[in-house]
Amino acid sequence: MNVTQPAVTQQVRALERHLGIKLVKRHRRGVLLTDDGQVLAQYLRRGFGEIRKGVRAVMANKAPKAIRVTTSPSFAAYWLVPRVTSFQAAHPGVSVQLDLSAETRALEDTGFDVAIRYCRDQDLPPGVSPLFEVALNVMCHKDLAPAKPWTHEKLQALPWLQELGVSDVKNWFVRHGMSDSIPEQISEMPGNLIIEAVRRGEAVAYSVCDWVSSDLESGELVEIWPSREKGFYYAVTESGSPALERFLDWLVKEAGGH
Repeated sequence: MNVTQPAVTQQVRALERHLGIKLVKRHRRGVLLTDDGQVLAQYLRRGFGEIRKGVRAVMANKAPKAIRVTTSPSFAAYWLVPRVTSFQAAHPGVSVQLDLSAETRALEDTGFDVAIRYCRDQDLPPGVSPLFEVALNVMCHKDLAPAKPWTHEKLQALPWLQELGVSDVKNWFVRHGMSDSIPEQISEMPGNLIIEAVRRGEAVAYSVCDWVSSDLESGELVEIWPSREKGFYYAVTESGSPALERFLDWLVKEAGGH
């Protein structure tokens, strides 16, 4: 924004004098919002979000037609990228820009047009229609699989991988009553690299079975937990340009064929 930190500080102080309330408080690591500051920030965020929507609306026909999508590396590698060329072939004037991260990012704060996200079936946001359902389980190469019975100790001793920015491994152990057996070291990397590491026999991961269905059918990869879990991929977006509407229509149609 080309504004220095001291200038921002002066603006905040002026706003506090104008309102007659404290908005920030000092902390050993810097400053924190007060309770009043947090409330005001929520409303300001909504206001700036509406301004951003208005700017996008009036610029939609003038700006280059690009759809900015944020999603996880694994979803992009194993589902979206192999299909997106069909969208571009049908809509040559529209480009698709991908931002790959497993972290949940607010659209109003990032400028993305659509976020494609995953959740467990119990966590699907109210009123959201899923794109499609997937199955998940703990899996590894056949040579790395521990002998049955799969005890807490055996599972804890395995080399685990998970996507950057998530806590899937810890959450899986907690859900299955193994809070005391969570591995101390869990390596993190993009989801598409995790699948390749699992295929090479280097690690175990809790991941989408659909991405490796052929490996599971051949027996190269094995599921080392007796029950799968169900999850959904869904899309979050704001009202946007005609190009975005065409992309969303295409996304729903492709998801229908999964």
